Amino acid sequence: MLSLSSSDYTYVKDLVDAISKRFEGRKLTVSLPSLRIESVSVDLMEKLKQHRSGGFTLAPEAATEKMRRIINKYISDEDIINTTRDIYAHGWTTIKLYFMIGHPSETLEDVQAIADLCKRVIAEGRKVERWKVKLNAGVSTFVPKPQTPFQWVACDTRESVLEKQALLKRELYKDKSIKLSLTEPEDAILEAWLSRGDRRMADVVYTAWKNGSKFDAWKEGRKYDVWMKAFEEHNLDHAFYTHRQRRTDEVFPWEHIGAALRKNFLFQDFRMSLEGEIRVDCRLNCFACGILPTFANLRRENPGEEWKCPEVKSPARKVISETVNSNQLPVVGD
Repeated sequence: MLSLSSSDYTYVKDLVDAISKRFEGRKLTVSLPSLRIESVSVDLMEKLKQHRSGGFTLAPEAATEKMRRIINKYISDEDIINTTRDIYAHGWTTIKLYFMIGHPSETLEDVQAIADLCKRVIAEGRKVERWKVKLNAGVSTFVPKPQTPFQWVACDTRESVLEKQALLKRELYKDKSIKLSLTEPEDAILEAWLSRGDRRMADVVYTAWKNGSKFDAWKEGRKYDVWMKAFEEHNLDHAFYTHRQRRTDEVFPWEHIGAALRKNFLFQDFRMSLEGEIRVDCRLNCFACGILPTFANLRRENPGEEWKCPEVKSPARKVISETVNSNQLPVVGD
């Protein structure tokens, strides 16, 4: 079952049961990808245990308290160790942990912590299943996306990403029970061009495509040099879209798209992340991000208990982009 976080779905255990009963006897296997550590329960493991196949995927994303606070995903190492130990104890022999490198303020010490955490997990697994256990560590490169708190930050440089990847290779390639998967730095750069570009990028995309860049999602089909020549042909600096820190008063090319979240809220969230402040689950406390008024009419069509968040009495309204006042907020980059 595919979703960003399947275990957040209130009725996930009931759904697993229903699917199992409906397709009983047809050799169906049920798996849930990329689960959040704090949302995995023993009950859910028991449900999946009846239909398991392959590995169990968890997404800690970061391995130090500092980085988890920056991405507003605070869980402790002990939470991760205890959860993975339970998974191994319930019969799984392979666990996949998903991490990201390239977040703002990240250092080599934070990357080293990823390797250290992987070693701890496999060591705990061996206490349960001796040498049968395996760990797949997937490490991708973070790309700051539009309409998110990190839309103001620059992408990590290619040189920095390669240095961090080299560290992980040195630390984890030694253990044959750990499989390390890394994304190419060029993949992240291309992703940043496409997701953070303005209307001028359309000419670059078309020119690159016309010159043979058609299967860039595959390593063997990627033509990075074609993209660079396309930027040159249209007199554009490719680093303008990827490695440039944005000013707080910058007007983004995607601001005309209504995504419900207010720009001032996003900047507040961004500033909190740099200061290591955590926002609690918004189902417990509404932070007036702008989503509830936008979907007020939709809320009225469904029972209130399904939303698990405060009621909104105001009618749905058109979302208008707001510009951060640079006289009131600090400048985070030139």
